[in-house]
Amino acid sequence: MYFPAVLTITIVLVSSNRAGADAPSAPCDISVEDTSNLTLNCSRRDIVKIPNWPEQINNISKDGHVLVTFFNNSITNITQLSPIPGNRIAISFKSNRVIEIEDDAFRNIPRLVYLDLSNNKISGQVLRSEIFQGPYEDGIYREIALETLNLGYNEIHSLDRYLFKYTPNLTRLYLNNNPIEILDHVSILAISSATNLEVLDLSKTDIDSIPLDAFRGLVKLQQIDLSDNHFVTVPESLSLVGSTLKYLTFNNNPVVELNDDSFVGLSNVIELEVGENDYLDEVKRGTFTPLKSLKVLHLCHNRNLRYISHNAFRGLKDKWTLKEVYLDDNNLSELSPDLMPWSKLDVLGMTGNSWLCNCDLVNIVNKQGAGDKFKSDEVPYCAAPMRLSGEYITNITINFCPMLDKTFSPRKTFSLSDLRPKHVLWTILAVAMVAAFGMILGLLVNAIKKVYKTRFQSQPIHYININSDSSFA
Repeated sequence: MYFPAVLTITIVLVSSNRAGADAPSAPCDISVEDTSNLTLNCSRRDIVKIPNWPEQINNISKDGHVLVTFFNNSITNITQLSPIPGNRIAISFKSNRVIEIEDDAFRNIPRLVYLDLSNNKISGQVLRSEIFQGPYEDGIYREIALETLNLGYNEIHSLDRYLFKYTPNLTRLYLNNNPIEILDHVSILAISSATNLEVLDLSKTDIDSIPLDAFRGLVKLQQIDLSDNHFVTVPESLSLVGSTLKYLTFNNNPVVELNDDSFVGLSNVIELEVGENDYLDEVKRGTFTPLKSLKVLHLCHNRNLRYISHNAFRGLKDKWTLKEVYLDDNNLSELSPDLMPWSKLDVLGMTGNSWLCNCDLVNIVNKQGAGDKFKSDEVPYCAAPMRLSGEYITNITINFCPMLDKTFSPRKTFSLSDLRPKHVLWTILAVAMVAAFGMILGLLVNAIKKVYKTRFQSQPIHYININSDSSFA
């Protein structure tokens, strides 16, 4: 994807039966298109040490493209490589056993633009700026042209402060699947020193936070992947690159909710992916409001996501930019008809949910035209009510939704002219019966109280003063 040469010419096999003492030679395939494109394929050859380049490699023009791959061998030490002519050189040591890289390893290849060191046993102590030193001229080491560096699937905990001193053109850095756990101060200084960085992959690095100043200086960062980590909220530090960030991937993190603070400052993001977050339960009011340039939203495979606020896109509906929305494989059953302007979408995905086919869903699918946005082989179906279970939601018609069925007569407003004599008579009779019942009940209560007082209530005791009563004299 990142290396432009595509080589499809007949392969010439060059082999050697004995290895040299210092640089053993192994059979490699050479694919040559012309003097501008060459591939040296040394993959799966059980190579332990880096072999000498075959003579054919010297025939490449100074503007040519060269790809050298040592994929899936047993190399443990990357020694200084011999010169390779050409303008853009790509080298892959993916899936070896590399534990050491010598200083000046790429000194003779200043036009190295792509280097894949993924899936090895490289630690942070092994990675140092001296590895990437270019030619030594006028008493100083020059820079190399490196643009893409893949360090994924290694044993890196921390990065050297000056690691990228000689790679000022670095635009793509992959640190995924390393046990980083904490982005310490020196690692942050190393990353922020790569000021031309456009792509940063920190997925599966076991981090749960990013310091606020971690991305300071990364004025060109466009894409970041934070998937498969331990974030409980979207890092606030992303706002530092909000003016340039266009692609954000935030899958499989233990976030419980998304709210109006989640994406603050990310006004230029055009594609957002939030999927496979098993703890995500709801998307609250104003969640997507800061994403004023959003065009593609992947909100999929969140198995506990049951609720999306009808105001999740509050403030965006009048200046709508979204073209593709994917809500597949969540735990949704209902959506509000005014969640978004459904007719303005180009693509809509809703499969894998337990949809309740009610009036709101009919409104969304039929009246607002969302049914026209499904891919032909991805039409969702009803889970409830039972009589519609298994039916495609594009086929449903519900006769108790008059606002959506034009065969119903418009609802009339009530007026006094609608009254009939029998209605008046029944009303008067009902009022009279209620009044009579109340009177009878009142008389009955008073009679009971009177009987109680005369028969059961004890007489009060009267006290006299025997000194003043003459009858006791």
